[in-house]
Amino acid sequence: MGEVFGRTTMKVLAGLVGASLITCTVFAQTQNDPPGRVGRLAFVEGTVSFHDDEENGWTKAVVNTPLTTGDAIWTEPNSRSEVSLAGTRIRMDGSTELDMTQIDDRQVRLQLAQGRVDVKTTTQMDATQPYEIVTPRGTITLQQQGDYYVEAGSQQDPTRLGVRAGAAQIQGLNGQTLAVRPGEVGEVYGDGSSMQLKTVRAAPPAPAASWAARDRQVVYDQQPQYLPAGMTGYEDLNGYGNWVNDGNYGQVWVPRSTPADWAPYRTGHWSYVKPWGWTWIDDQPWGFAPYHYGRWANSNNRWVWVPPQREERPVYAPALVAFVGGLELAAQLGNQGRTAAPVGWFPLGPREVYVPPYSTNRDYYQRINRAARIQDRELQERWERAQRREAFVAGQNSVLANQRFATIVPSQTFVRSQPVQRAALKVTADQIAKAAVAPVSAPPAPTASIAAAADAKATAQPADDKPAAGPKGQADAQAKGPDAPVARTAVADMQTLARPKAAEGEKKPVAPGPKIASTDSKAATGDKADSKTAKPATPPLQPRQGAAPPALKETGKAAPEQAKQESEKPERARQEPGKAAAPSQKEAAPAPPKPTLGTPDPSPSKHDDNKRDEPKQAAPATEKPAEPQSRQEERKQAAPDQQKPNAAPQPKQDAPKQAAPQRAPAAAPPPRQEEPRQAAPQPAPKPEAAPRQEAPRQAAPAPAPQPRAEPQQPPQQAQPQRPQPQPQQQQGPKDRETRAPAPQQQQQIAQPPKAEPQQQQQPQRNNNKKDKD
Repeated sequence: MGEVFGRTTMKVLAGLVGASLITCTVFAQTQNDPPGRVGRLAFVEGTVSFHDDEENGWTKAVVNTPLTTGDAIWTEPNSRSEVSLAGTRIRMDGSTELDMTQIDDRQVRLQLAQGRVDVKTTTQMDATQPYEIVTPRGTITLQQQGDYYVEAGSQQDPTRLGVRAGAAQIQGLNGQTLAVRPGEVGEVYGDGSSMQLKTVRAAPPAPAASWAARDRQVVYDQQPQYLPAGMTGYEDLNGYGNWVNDGNYGQVWVPRSTPADWAPYRTGHWSYVKPWGWTWIDDQPWGFAPYHYGRWANSNNRWVWVPPQREERPVYAPALVAFVGGLELAAQLGNQGRTAAPVGWFPLGPREVYVPPYSTNRDYYQRINRAARIQDRELQERWERAQRREAFVAGQNSVLANQRFATIVPSQTFVRSQPVQRAALKVTADQIAKAAVAPVSAPPAPTASIAAAADAKATAQPADDKPAAGPKGQADAQAKGPDAPVARTAVADMQTLARPKAAEGEKKPVAPGPKIASTDSKAATGDKADSKTAKPATPPLQPRQGAAPPALKETGKAAPEQAKQESEKPERARQEPGKAAAPSQKEAAPAPPKPTLGTPDPSPSKHDDNKRDEPKQAAPATEKPAEPQSRQEERKQAAPDQQKPNAAPQPKQDAPKQAAPQRAPAAAPPPRQEEPRQAAPQPAPKPEAAPRQEAPRQAAPAPAPQPRAEPQQPPQQAQPQRPQPQPQQQQGPKDRETRAPAPQQQQQIAQPPKAEPQQQQQPQRNNNKKDKD
């Protein structure tokens, strides 16, 4: 019994191990397949350059170029560009370099070497796969859907992360982490061990106003309800087309304006993009999503785009087309085909299978076709046909729906990435219908036979040799060109057009761009590193280019404190006295002399009222010449008159803030009494500021003894002594005092004591009311 139990246990364990090995194998194959998520260069204005991992230099960037791991975008000064990625919008200002360090189904990792980007994510962002942006001073993680901006910083400027909405964090090179919430800006200063991180409570700056027109044209926030989440390039569909209900395919999209004799995959060019191979890049601003997802149908003599099934996760394809070519197509075109070595393609229709030529993974093949509503039986049959290298030949098997709309060009136009529409050959529908369709979605080599691909001789023949002699041998010899590179597909081992070498292909114009940052973390030490596992090296700090970024002003926690300071200690030296709020600000606190004593430095306005002894200490400092004796005598005479009313109100010195609003009416009666002396009533506010400047000088002796009742008498004895050094401190009040009457000065000189001016003016206000009564 135990023996049987042991054997059963071993069988179960063996089965589990085998299943795990199969799972690991499938996962490893999936990792080697191209990613299902890509980016897109959605908008370009000015000079924008592109660089991939195989180019030696920068080339001119083209709209609708797919962006994947290893690509980079450089935006010149006074230019701008936009990258879209599965509903995420990334906008670049001038002098900005953005590297695609990793873009796949598991992670999005970008590198901002210099400049600024504005990132806005949508609901398609997976919280378990946050976006990362590597900067010269650390890594930024966007943790939630939101609106952000990032400045790489420079040798002179900090690295910044602003959060308009959402949540993010910065991890500095020293390991310190800083969380940034909405309405905050995180800043990183320094370098190496001296790095400092801080949060500024300030509204992040808005994107440039030049993006307003783009915002009116495209919509990221409102994704059409007929599309699956996570599709790149959907944002332009509503702006350039309409959604209509088709009786055969349901909701379809129709472009509003197209060129004459237009068909899908006709206004653009082919480009070799790794790891997919030949990729279609359309010229239309909306030409990304309809050419890499879904299918096209010609319904009632108009082209409609059938989107992929909404319930399925979309998988990017380089071009959803079927190809014609080879010796069969050259024979159909006669002399035109022999000289041009033609190759053609047409869009796949609804429920037609796409066979990727770059992957042999059966699971990937099913995932990329699952959203097209294709039955499993059809997928199985089409896969087996591709393995047998069986082409679609008229009269032998079914013809694909859109084959009569194929576009035919010379092979040199294809491999050199030249515009297709102006190079298209004129071919009749009958000639295209008789052409053989390749078993996989790859351009057939013009020197090979598609129909005879299953022949043993054809499979054993090297790619560089001539095909076997046969009925079409002469056409093959004439069609073969000196610069038609040939390769073989991963599926079906079919001979296909290969990417031309640099010497064979047409040289692309060199575009401006910075030096590419190394993506190998061990490049500096010379060690070998795996490009898939190694993290990118942090880009070096660049010197500042152009003007410095604007300084940020804190508005959150500091706001209440500033409001207190403005109400208690108004900065009159920096405010206009003629404003309506000026009287309340002047009378709000008896310390206006503080800004006047240090007019070059506005910092005194930020002190608290409890530190009123500071201006008294600053009073003895005399830097200006003394005032004339006549003015000193006037002050001496005014001192005793002012001290009389001060004796009574002195006990209520502890309530200066409450009396502040009551002083406004008290300031009015003095000018009425001084009308005979005062020539004009308008300069009245100006003399009020002058006596207040001198007030702390006269009040200096009062706080020395601390008792509240005693300061009333000492000012009488000290005032005749103080006027001598006091006029030496300021020369500005001379002009103000000459224009102001003496009684007004006397009344304000008594104000410096904390509570004295408030209580002194209150009885005056009551007297005025009695006079009015």
